[in-house]
Amino acid sequence: MRQGSLVNQEVRPCNFNDFYYFKGVFTDEIIEKTHAMVYDNGYEFSKGGTGYADAGEGIDHDNSNNRDIAYIPWVEHSHFVYELLEQCVIEANNVLFQFDINMMTDLLHYVIYPTPNQPDTLGQVRETGGHLDWHMDIGQGMVNRRKLATTVQLSDPNDYEGGDFQIWYGGSEGFITLPREKGDILIFPSFYLHRVTPITKGERRALVFWTGGEPFR
Repeated sequence: MRQGSLVNQEVRPCNFNDFYYFKGVFTDEIIEKTHAMVYDNGYEFSKGGTGYADAGEGIDHDNSNNRDIAYIPWVEHSHFVYELLEQCVIEANNVLFQFDINMMTDLLHYVIYPTPNQPDTLGQVRETGGHLDWHMDIGQGMVNRRKLATTVQLSDPNDYEGGDFQIWYGGSEGFITLPREKGDILIFPSFYLHRVTPITKGERRALVFWTGGEPFR
């Protein structure tokens, strides 16, 4: 487990200091169990939607139909993954963020960022590989209660190209590129601008999870 900034000395840390990082929490066995849970139970995939907040002036973003998502319900066969993520969020929040958190705001997302110019999970072909442009994970309605975002890397980094997870801090090259090792967990505030760059080869799989409480004031 590592906490805080992961940047090298050539890049400034993120503005809010910062994010919490767990190394290798999801073992190969847990990852395979997660894949099997999704496919053995026939969870249906749908197109991912848009980002919830404007990325800001001068930053282009188009988050429509750029990834495939299966929603994992809170049922007996999914308890193992929800409980593991809950433990990580509680630790990160107690040690670093200390937000008022008392709820899971969304179902767990199993996300596929597909390769370009080949049929994806839904049989559709995209000219641009799966990605998410600059956005925040907070907005109107229930997502207004999101306070911490959690993402789990399910893919081996050698299985795809592109697909970098980046957090914005400003400036001409104002982002941090996070590690992409299989089984790692990243937890960060939902109001951080972040993106996933387009996949250029292969595909990337991840879990995404949000926890929250009363909206920020």
